[in-house]
Amino acid sequence: MSTELKDTAEGLDHLIIIANDGKKGYAQAADIANDPMLKAMFTRYSAERAEFVEQLQTLVASIGKTPATGGGPLGALHRVWTDIKASVVTNDDLTTLKECIDGDETALSAYRYVLDEHALTPAQADILKAQVELINDALFSLKQELDKERTA
Repeated sequence: MSTELKDTAEGLDHLIIIANDGKKGYAQAADIANDPMLKAMFTRYSAERAEFVEQLQTLVASIGKTPATGGGPLGALHRVWTDIKASVVTNDDLTTLKECIDGDETALSAYRYVLDEHALTPAQADILKAQVELINDALFSLKQELDKERTA
C-alpha cells in the first residue's frame, strides 16, 4: 500500500472514531434528555452518525485496509464528563445541548483537516462533504434549541 493511500486510510479511520463517538454521545444525550422532541432529535443524530461510520468504513475497506470499529478515549471521557455535569446541573437539556454542540464542532474540525490535508479521491471527498453538511445542519438545529432553552 502506498504511503498516500495509508495516510488517507488513517485520516478516514480517525473520522470513523469521531463518528462512533458522536453516535454514542447522541445516544447518551437521548437517554438523559427531558424534552421528548430533543430525545427524538438526538436519536436521529445518533442514527445519522452510525450511517457515517458505515460509509467511512466502506471507504477504508475500498483502499484495502481494515477499518476502525470503535470510538476514541477522548470521546469516552467526554461522555463521562457529560454524565457528571448533567447530574449536578438543574437544566440537563441545556447542558446536553452545549455538549452536543461542542462534540459536533470538534467533529467538523476533524473533517476539515482530513479534507484539506489528505489525498482523497473526488468520490471520497464528496462523501465527507455530504457528512460535513449534515453535521452543519445538526449544529444549526442544536444552536436553535439551545437558544430556546436559554429563554425558557
